[in-house]
Amino acid sequence: MSVKKTTLLFTALLVAAPFLSQAATQQEIDLALAPVKTNADLQQLLNSASPLDALEQHVFQFVSSVKFSKKGQQISFDKELLESNLSATEIYKILVLFGQQSSISQYQNALIVTDTDKLLLTGSSLPFCNAADPIETSVTLDKNKQAIFGYAQSGVVCDGNVELTENTTITYVLVPGKKSPKGLRLVGAGFTNPFDGHIEKVTVSSDGQSIQLENNIENSGVSKYQFILESEENDLLLVSPDPQVVNKDNKPPM
Repeated sequence: MSVKKTTLLFTALLVAAPFLSQAATQQEIDLALAPVKTNADLQQLLNSASPLDALEQHVFQFVSSVKFSKKGQQISFDKELLESNLSATEIYKILVLFGQQSSISQYQNALIVTDTDKLLLTGSSLPFCNAADPIETSVTLDKNKQAIFGYAQSGVVCDGNVELTENTTITYVLVPGKKSPKGLRLVGAGFTNPFDGHIEKVTVSSDGQSIQLENNIENSGVSKYQFILESEENDLLLVSPDPQVVNKDNKPPM
């Protein structure tokens, strides 16, 4: 290995070290090791062959859509442009550049050409969300008018589920997008078993853009629930997949 490559590897490990020492999530590690964190990094990337080449004539349109936060911890870009023109594998390679490869499962409209494409879209595992912070909830319609739910916190994708060790109020907040159903709003939540004592109270905001679930940690185990939403698209109600709360039993062994 050359001295230059060794230095770069050592630098990357130094950058990742603080995250690793604090039991960092995989997303934080991916971000720490991402080669593109600033606009300068992105411009330099354009001077050589890279996964961005798969975008062909759309590459500059994509580059112009990339936005970096001041601290470099949040990076946004035109996801629809990727999904409309690339296979899942091609998208994954681009996401790696920005440390966002764990979000590949959200690109369900990507082209599926190989078994790898299929595996990327169906076999990705996401971490629990942090119940201490609001969980950003997105709902988008794919080309077949199927609703796709996604969850994230501060730009980091999570699976919508939470794991608790104390009484907590879990908050989900709707984040509208270009492909979201028009006039989407929350109206409540349904439960697989509303009598298990995990969630004791559900409160929906007056504008229907957030929902809070008050949890009782005294009852250990798993409770599954589904969000119920309405929109201006039609008079039917939309039901989400099953987020869940996991109450961990932290009682010391006898």
